Amino acid sequence: MTIDWLEGDPGLGPELLRFIEQPAPGSCWRDDALRRVGRLEGNTAVVKLFRAGSGANPLRERLRALARSGPAEREWRALRALHAAGAAVPRPIGLARLARGDRALVVAYVEGIPLGEALEAASARARRDLLVELGRALRQIHAQGFVHGDLHVGNVVVGARGPVILDLQRARRSTSVRAKRRDLARLDHSLAAFVSTAGRLRFRKAALGIAGLPSPGARARLRRAGRAADDRRWEHLQSRLRRTRRSGRAFERVSPAGASGVRSRALAPEALEQALAAHDAARDGTATGLLDRGERVSVCAIEAGSHRLVSKEVRAGGLLRAIADSIRGSPGRRAFEAAHGLRSLALGAPAPFAYCEWRRFGLPVRSLVLLEDLRPDVGADRVLEGEDPGDRDAALDALRRLVVKLHRSGIDHGDLKASHVLLRREGERLVPRLIDLEGVRFRRRLGEAARLHALAQLNASVTDAVATELRARWFALYARALRFSIPASHARAKIVAESLARRHRWSGAGCEPSPGAMRTRRVLGRGRRDADAPRRR
Repeated sequence: MTIDWLEGDPGLGPELLRFIEQPAPGSCWRDDALRRVGRLEGNTAVVKLFRAGSGANPLRERLRALARSGPAEREWRALRALHAAGAAVPRPIGLARLARGDRALVVAYVEGIPLGEALEAASARARRDLLVELGRALRQIHAQGFVHGDLHVGNVVVGARGPVILDLQRARRSTSVRAKRRDLARLDHSLAAFVSTAGRLRFRKAALGIAGLPSPGARARLRRAGRAADDRRWEHLQSRLRRTRRSGRAFERVSPAGASGVRSRALAPEALEQALAAHDAARDGTATGLLDRGERVSVCAIEAGSHRLVSKEVRAGGLLRAIADSIRGSPGRRAFEAAHGLRSLALGAPAPFAYCEWRRFGLPVRSLVLLEDLRPDVGADRVLEGEDPGDRDAALDALRRLVVKLHRSGIDHGDLKASHVLLRREGERLVPRLIDLEGVRFRRRLGEAARLHALAQLNASVTDAVATELRARWFALYARALRFSIPASHARAKIVAESLARRHRWSGAGCEPSPGAMRTRRVLGRGRRDADAPRRR
């Protein structure tokens, strides 16, 4: 194979040829139909081999080659201009063309750790400094007249001199304010899984060149940047949810046993048939695995192939509910999509494997979802009732982090109880994961009324084993992360009133609500009862 060097230093030709023909074990990070990415033997350079000469579309490939508009050429031009200007990007080394038309881009290897890991490991002060450096790095790229085009946490590495922005194959020159705002919004959105709103605001200010107390015009720019990040989150989520409704790389439409539904490609077709049969056997009592059974719901723990699954079957049980499910989606479909959506936002949830619907006269009368079995994770309610105060504090911290992330992302669980959050120990921390997902709703923005309702649900589900002082501290930390338009004391009083009106597991011991809260309690208490509350005789 011959290598034709178009730009840069041809001195790495022999090493590049060995990487192309027979890469060393472990040297490739990615190798698929689009490109191969990895390090050369000396570990001083990174190669991105773009498979531009696949022959799938010869005319387009030839036109791109003549116009030098392929991703390798775009990235080379952007890197050369930005590195010369002192921007935080890798140093470009060379650009080569292979015999069949493929392109090889060689850049200097950047020693460092991924941005997400750096943010999670950093102290509060170091995290603030890193976010400011990241904003300045992006501002520097925009100042040179470029937009990245695919900027997210995974395309940034933190080296000895700070953050370095990678993967500029979609970069292009642009002076458009809207294009730069979209670039900022992509990275801002991906930061939400790692930093608080205050941290993202600090990043936005640095990226927009705003220092000190913002002027009215600067505040307007910050608000527009925040709305763009929210729009990006919504677009990303909707794109992910659409993938669950059609056949593609990750999912496939299926029709097993007279049903219709979607299967994750991680679950083989024969494993799906096995899972449906195992669920029916466990539900009917001819096999073990039944976890819960009610008038309309059956939950089983089953195995299919190499997968340990939880299956949940829900029957409509009536014409009105079947009509409603035909509009909003069956419980199985809603739980399947919710699990995928939560995981796409880096929120804890079981992996979705499949859902099936059985219809009659076009209406879904029965549905079943197959999710990852998270056992031996333990319910947060059991940890909070335990004797270990350290575990109790860790569980409260995990719940707070989870609820803040949910509400910040515009997500309403619909039935947020401590028993619907499972905890897994990872080192010193407890990592939360949500279950019972058919009530999950994704919103562009979660209103205060919905937030207060969810907090009351959660508070009412926790027994008196958690003292009032701990609940007050928990709420204060939540309100500091996500503020209310009303005073925090008023918001807390509303939560207390609704919690008591639910008559669930919290008696309100040690908590004296204000007279206004008592009036709210009386209003809320009319005809409202938690589903798990004991009935009076």
